[in-house]
Amino acid sequence: MRIIVPHRGLAAAKTRLAPVLEAGEREALARTLLARVLSVAREACDDVEVITPSEDLRPIVEEAGARLAVQRGMGLNAGLEQARAEALRDGVDVLTVLHGDLPNLAAPDITALVAGVARDGGVAIAPDRAGAGTNGLAQSPPDAIAFAFGPDSFARHSAAAVEAGVPAAVIDRPGLAFDLDTPADLARWLELGDAA
Repeated sequence: MRIIVPHRGLAAAKTRLAPVLEAGEREALARTLLARVLSVAREACDDVEVITPSEDLRPIVEEAGARLAVQRGMGLNAGLEQARAEALRDGVDVLTVLHGDLPNLAAPDITALVAGVARDGGVAIAPDRAGAGTNGLAQSPPDAIAFAFGPDSFARHSAAAVEAGVPAAVIDRPGLAFDLDTPADLARWLELGDAA
């Protein structure tokens, strides 16, 4: 198994929090969130890679015991396709994508996501709290379905599984569902912490 964590870089991260956090605060938050996700990912898996256009993430990534791959193309899905091609070359059996802004993620969440993939191939999708986005995606083989991150990605990933004729499990876990994107998310996390 390999876990891929896509990231735009600290300077580009958390722009939707601009109404409540200054640029330096947003960068510090993005750094903390990424370091936490990578630490949890490494608990669950020895093979963790960050795909990013930002070389600046290298110290955070290497401190966590993960690898950094510099993204060549533009956009989240293009970066993931690059990481997928490398995973296929390396003979990876299960490819898992996790976003770097899951403050309450725990290793059992990752285990549950991967366990949702059918033994003979398929996908497991972890939706966000709204049921619109995809916060985690595991698939075997690594190219079972196309990446469709972006607006309404949960529905698009589900449809891609139907189109590909592979089983899809939906994994609803609080640690996977809660991502920190908006001022309301931040307020909820500050108030509730791990219960958010």
